[in-house]
Amino acid sequence: MTERTEHDDVAPGGAEPKKVHTFDLIDEVPGASGETGPDDEDGPGTEAGPDEEPQPREPGRVAVALASARTAVGQTARRGGAAVRRRLPTTRRGKVLLAGGTAAVVVLAVTAGVLVNAQLRERALLAAPGGVRALEEQPAEQWSIDLDDPISANLVEMPGVLAIAGDESVRGVDPVSGEVLWTVDLGTFPNCGPAASSGIGAPDPTAPADPLVCVAGSDDGSLAVTVIEPDGTTTTRELGAEGHVLPAADGGLFVFELKGGDQEPRPVVADELGTTHLPKGFVGPDLVVRLEDARTGTERWSENVAFGAPRAESCVTYNSDDEDSEPEPALDVAGALGWVLNGDVLEVQGCGVSAAFLSDGTRLDDPTDPTDPPADGADSASFASLPGGGWVEPGTEVSETSVPNDVVHLPDGGTVTLEGQVLVPWATDGRDPGLLLERVGIRTNARSTSGGDLGAELWSARIEVAALLASVSGTAVVVDEQGAVRAIDLGTGAERWTLDPEVLSLGDMAWAAPSMIFGAYTDGDILLLPVPVDPTGQEPGLRLLAVDLRDGSVRWAVEQETSYTDLVSVDGYLAQITQQGVVGLG
Repeated sequence: MTERTEHDDVAPGGAEPKKVHTFDLIDEVPGASGETGPDDEDGPGTEAGPDEEPQPREPGRVAVALASARTAVGQTARRGGAAVRRRLPTTRRGKVLLAGGTAAVVVLAVTAGVLVNAQLRERALLAAPGGVRALEEQPAEQWSIDLDDPISANLVEMPGVLAIAGDESVRGVDPVSGEVLWTVDLGTFPNCGPAASSGIGAPDPTAPADPLVCVAGSDDGSLAVTVIEPDGTTTTRELGAEGHVLPAADGGLFVFELKGGDQEPRPVVADELGTTHLPKGFVGPDLVVRLEDARTGTERWSENVAFGAPRAESCVTYNSDDEDSEPEPALDVAGALGWVLNGDVLEVQGCGVSAAFLSDGTRLDDPTDPTDPPADGADSASFASLPGGGWVEPGTEVSETSVPNDVVHLPDGGTVTLEGQVLVPWATDGRDPGLLLERVGIRTNARSTSGGDLGAELWSARIEVAALLASVSGTAVVVDEQGAVRAIDLGTGAERWTLDPEVLSLGDMAWAAPSMIFGAYTDGDILLLPVPVDPTGQEPGLRLLAVDLRDGSVRWAVEQETSYTDLVSVDGYLAQITQQGVVGLG
C-alpha cells in the first residue's frame, strides 16, 4: 500500500471521497529478491593483458560460459556478478551471441514469473469465498444426479470432492465430471458438515470439510456419527443421549447439553397483547457446550454457560395440533435452543443462556456481564468470522443506526474499533486489499488494516450500503438501500459504475435486494449474482446474472425453471440443487 494523498474529484453519484488509498498490484514471486551486493574483486589472469590480442571464441564455448555464469548467479548475487563479468566475451560475434542468449533468459524469466503469479492468483481465488474458475461464457449443465428429496439435501465442499448429503446417504462426487467416487449409507435426516450456509446472503467463510462429519438417525430414535475421509473411508460410532449435536471442522463434533433447572415443556400464559409470561420463580437449566473428537468421543474442550435472566420469547416455541388451529405458545427450553456456526465462530442462544466461542474453545463474550452481546438476546448484534481469518464482535457503543458498533480482530492480532458495522464481502479473489469497509448510517468508510496506520480512515463516501457483494482487484461491489448495485474504487471511494434495480428485475422488492440476491461468485473478472425470476415468489425460477466487473455491463443471463438456489463452488466448479437433484455447471 502506498502513501495516501488528497483527492479533489467528487465521485459520480455523490461519493464525496475524502482521501486516496492506492494499491501496489504487482505480485512478488516467492523467493525472488531485487537486492544486490558489491562486486567481488577480479582474480588474476581473468582478462587479457594490455599487449595481448583477445582470441575469438566458438559459440559452444560461449554457451558453456553462460551456463557456468548462471550457476554462479544462482548461488549468490555477489559471486554471480563477478562470475558473469569474468566470462564476458570480447569478440563481436561473442557479444551478439551473448545478447541473444541474455534476451532469451530474460524472456524465460519474465514468462516464468507471470506463470507463477497467475498460479498464485488462481490458487488464492479458488480458496476464497465464491471463487470460481471461469464465468466468461454462460454455464451449461455438465452432469446431473437425481435425488428423491432434493429440498432436504445439502452440498458440502471437501478437498476436490463435492459431498451430496441426502436420501439417507452421502455421495462423494467429482465436481468436474459428476462421477460418483463413493457412497456412504447413513440413516434418516443426515446432517453433514461443517457446511457453509447458502441460499440468502453471504456464504460462511468455511474451509472445505476434511474430514466430513455426518450425524444421522435410525428407526429406533438413536443417533450415530460417521466420519468420512476425502477418499471415502469411514469411521462410525453410536451416540448416547448427549443432547443436540453439530458437525464441526477438523473431525470435531459440537455437543449442546442442558443441565439441571426446569426443563419440563408446558403451556405458558399470553396476555391480551400476545406477550408471553414465564412462570413465577422459573429457573431454567445451564448449558454445557462441548467439542469432542467425532471418531472417538474424546473431549477437546467444554464450558458451562450459566442460566441467567431470560426473556420469555427466548424460552417459548409455537406449535399447533393441525393446520387449521392457531399455534399456541409453550415453554420449551430444549426446543428454543439454537446455534450458528460461522466459519471459526460458534454462537449459541437459548432460554437464559447465550455465548460465543472460537473453535479452540476461547470464550468471546463476557459471561460476567449480562448486557454483553449476545447475552440477554441482543439479536441485532452477533459475532462472525472474516473470510481471510480473524473475527468480529459487537462493541459497547451504539452507532447511528441504534445497533452496537463492531470491533474487528485481524488475523495478525491487530484490533480495529469501528464507528459502525463491518461490511463482510460475500465473494473475494483472495487478495488482501489492506483495508476494511464499515457502514456508518448513510456513509461508507474505509479503514486501514496495515500496521503503520491501523484503523486510520482512508476515505469516506456518501453511499448507504446494504451489503458488500464482492471485493475483487481493488473494486468493491455493493448493493445500496435502494437496490442499486454499485462498484466503488477501493483506493478512493469513487464510484466506477452503477446498475439500476431494474437490471435485477426486483420491481417493488428493490428495497429487499440483499435478501433477493442468493449469493455472489466471481472468477476475478465477472461477478455472478443469482436472483429470482419473480421476486414476489408467485412463480418459481432463478436467473443467473453475470456482470462485468470493469464496466458493469451484463455479459449474459440465464433463466432456470428451478426455484432452489443452493449453489456451491467446489475447487472452482459450480454445483446446484434443483427440483430434480444436483447438477454441475460449467
